[in-house]
Amino acid sequence: MKKRNLLAKKCGAAMLAAALGLSMTACGSTATGGTASAGAASQSGAAQVPTVTIWGHGGQEVRDALQAVADAHNADANYNTKARVEIQFVVSGTSEQSLPDRLAAAYAAGETDTDFDLIALDDSGISSILAQTAPDFFIPIDTSKIPNYENVIFKENVVGDTFVPYRGTAVYLAYNSETVPNPPKTEEELYAWIKENPGRFTYCDPSTGGSGTSFVANTVYNQLPAEAATSADPKWKDEHTAEWDSAFALLEELHPYLYQTAGKVQYPMKNAGALDLLATKQIDMTPAFVNMVLSQKAMGTMPESIKLTQIEPSFMGALAGFCIPTIAKDKEAALSVIDYFLSYEAQSLGWNTMYASPVVDSAKLENLDNADWLAETDMKSLRYFSIGSMMVDLRTRWAEQISPLAK
Repeated sequence: MKKRNLLAKKCGAAMLAAALGLSMTACGSTATGGTASAGAASQSGAAQVPTVTIWGHGGQEVRDALQAVADAHNADANYNTKARVEIQFVVSGTSEQSLPDRLAAAYAAGETDTDFDLIALDDSGISSILAQTAPDFFIPIDTSKIPNYENVIFKENVVGDTFVPYRGTAVYLAYNSETVPNPPKTEEELYAWIKENPGRFTYCDPSTGGSGTSFVANTVYNQLPAEAATSADPKWKDEHTAEWDSAFALLEELHPYLYQTAGKVQYPMKNAGALDLLATKQIDMTPAFVNMVLSQKAMGTMPESIKLTQIEPSFMGALAGFCIPTIAKDKEAALSVIDYFLSYEAQSLGWNTMYASPVVDSAKLENLDNADWLAETDMKSLRYFSIGSMMVDLRTRWAEQISPLAK
């Protein structure tokens, strides 16, 4: 299967940008602030072009993908006269102030016309920002001013008119096809497999990784009505204690059958921790983010035998997209930037950079690396999960009831 060197691709992109007179963050840099448009701003006539700053947080691969599309935007003559894009990014696991805290501080200080022009985040992260600011902190987005919005296949997202998705974040079951020729197809089959194959399955600590959260959320929310998974109403916890109790009892029941080291069950830290165990064949199966598995396969750090499949009901996933805060200074220019991110060119680049699941018809994308992998990651099976502050309740109960079992 085709492999590629992601660093080489970024360096190649930098050379192209240099040829076009643009400045880029150095190849291999892990700096959180993007500089792609800084050099361009000094060019003749560029001062009149507004700068749109995209703020995001998450893994380094997300930052790299945002930067790659930003650089392409700034090199596109159809867009770079309307706006120049800069990336500011808070990488997960750093000691930097979180993005929600930064937004809350600016809002509390009464700041306006800030450089928080576009916020790139998973839809499940919106509620934490609103909780620290105001219910109307994000403005309704006029999609009539975003021509490429017509390309989007997820128009009926649960977030409403203040959010426009630009990629999917799907969790699938990653498994070793050499040892698991017939992977589980349903939730019940998965639970049975775990018990029949002790030590060969794990999920990461949900406080450190979304794939672990997805596994725990499935266990709980599969016992609740479907609408609960997209509601922040606390009634789904307060009035359904029996279902929550049953789900966590099941997690307790599964606990002794999970991966062990030194004779004790160990929940790996972060999504990458679980994937490391799968890559080294210490386990045979784990829930995982699609883009992380595919990126590692492309780099040759994940064995070819590792495959992806979805169970029924499918694992909880989300959309990543853009919101525009009321304190943004370039709201109109931000719409043009969103438009570019929804173009087929940008969607292809997102796939090639981090295997981001496209939110447009993938059949219309061109020049894709490992295009056959799209069949493994059909976004039509995406199951929205957005429960607001109850996400904290979910993780807290796991930490109090399940985590101590490993000690």
